[in-house]
Amino acid sequence: MNKTIRKSWILLLVISLWGLQSCQKDELISSEEEGLLELKSASMNTFYSSTVPVGNGVVRAFVTQSKNGDPIEVGINVSAKALEKLPNEMMQYVLELPRGKGNNFYTHVLFDWNPMGHEPPGIYDLPHFDIHFYTISNEHRMEIPPMAPPYLDPAPDAMYIPPMHMELEGLVPQMGAHWVDLTSPELGGATFTRTFIWGSYQGEFIFWEPMITRDYLLTMPDEIIPIPQPEAYQKAGWYATDYKISYSSVKKQYTISLVNLVHQEAQ
Repeated sequence: MNKTIRKSWILLLVISLWGLQSCQKDELISSEEEGLLELKSASMNTFYSSTVPVGNGVVRAFVTQSKNGDPIEVGINVSAKALEKLPNEMMQYVLELPRGKGNNFYTHVLFDWNPMGHEPPGIYDLPHFDIHFYTISNEHRMEIPPMAPPYLDPAPDAMYIPPMHMELEGLVPQMGAHWVDLTSPELGGATFTRTFIWGSYQGEFIFWEPMITRDYLLTMPDEIIPIPQPEAYQKAGWYATDYKISYSSVKKQYTISLVNLVHQEAQ
């Protein structure tokens, strides 16, 4: 066998092995450049952020858009191993969504791990994840100052607030003000498993936040939960009517996402 043929066979073997290993990976795939990785179908495309290491696994954000660029779903994938060997201190991870995708409505995801939970005690003090989906830039979010209770950040007009939601006192730095659904089971004495928070700053809603305990994720849920809707919207864009929590035994990953997005005009 001459050297040219031998080199060709070696190259083909390397390519074949690389492809086989890629198919066998349990963990999520990362791209070196935002939005480079793309899954295509006849009617939609999904674009991913770079992955970040969490626990023994990884997390990445994604946006699925229609052929004309409208967002259909925005969420995160959490590999099953990410729930193992989590740190004992609170951690925050910023996942920048691919630029120019989903008509740039959702910009980034702030993914928090709270090993001791947080206030109020007796309700949200269980180990859990906070997943914030922002429509402002990461730079703008970083400028949000801390304000301790009893400070109450200026609220959006009543028509923009979903029914039975109340603003909590204080302003979480680099995050915003939090609005809780007073009908949430954990506020009536049930054990906290998952809930949904609206977030605002200076009179404008800027993030939407599923909060989910680690123990609940370990039950491998598969559900779609309705999100209470306001009478009107301040900013034209694509707003979720539901959020999804699911587990794939094939991909060995959890998905937490905003789904059934509907375009709303500003009023």
